[in-house]
Amino acid sequence: MNSIQQTVFDNLPRHKRGPSGWSSFNAPCCPHNGESYDKKGRGGVITDGEGISYHCFNCGYKTGWKPGRHISYKFRKLLDWLGVDENERQRAVVEALRIKDTVVIEEEVEEPEFTIEFPKRDLPQDCVPLTQAPQELLEYAQLRQMPVEELLWSNTKPARMYKRIIIPCTWQGRVIGSTARAADNETKPKYFNNYESNYVYGIDRQIPGGKFSVVCEGIIDALTIGGVATLTNRCNDTQAQIIDTLGREIVLVPDRDKAGQKLIDDALEYGWSVSFPEWEADVKDINAAVIRYGKLFTLKSIIDTKQTNRLKINLMRKRLG
Repeated sequence: MNSIQQTVFDNLPRHKRGPSGWSSFNAPCCPHNGESYDKKGRGGVITDGEGISYHCFNCGYKTGWKPGRHISYKFRKLLDWLGVDENERQRAVVEALRIKDTVVIEEEVEEPEFTIEFPKRDLPQDCVPLTQAPQELLEYAQLRQMPVEELLWSNTKPARMYKRIIIPCTWQGRVIGSTARAADNETKPKYFNNYESNYVYGIDRQIPGGKFSVVCEGIIDALTIGGVATLTNRCNDTQAQIIDTLGREIVLVPDRDKAGQKLIDDALEYGWSVSFPEWEADVKDINAAVIRYGKLFTLKSIIDTKQTNRLKINLMRKRLG
């Protein structure tokens, strides 16, 4: 067995192997999926070459892994329910990524299915490119290192939109909403949001075939580094599954404040790496780093300081407060 298969079998409850190759045991997933505890051995795992599959014949939960595939969100949840400790789960994530970079795939690897649709919400009325906005708005966007060509403006009064920079929110190539950032300190609220809950900004902007994706809280952080944003200081299960569909190593960069601690907790739950870049003390988030150091240096500092070990992450997070 490879190390990922071995991790599963080392943590199985009492089980028996049948003539078909399935190892059966009481399924640990049922109480997490609306069913009572399994007492009839309806959970099963089977190896298939270098891969492994799990199927619960009670609640229907299915997941698996094979070389060339990343460790999916559903597979990580199975490891959690089997009692695999967080360090072992993270090692499995890293090992799968290592194998993915080296293994020769003779046929296409089927990724776990996860789909979600976001209903369309209209952009503010009379949107035009930001280049047609008053000079102070254009200068604000340039100061924040925002890609001006992707931004909009509306000379309308509701929500004082004429004082805001509009960032379109897209999903699968279509606009499904927006957020509008005030360009001064007097306009409240700072952000006027118009998108569905569970939305993750920036998925459409990820480079195909990339090895890493950077996760952050704020939309301007994601916009200026080419990352994805949870848009709050927590990441829920649906958002984690959306991010997981990228099929690459996920690196969280928390804001340097107390709120950033909550996203670190989520990153540990979902098996992500966490980065603690060595920025100057007054650089509190990714956008501030891009303004100070430039995009390429900021991105390199993120990748160079990413951590996968839970103990090291918990030691380094203390400096966030």
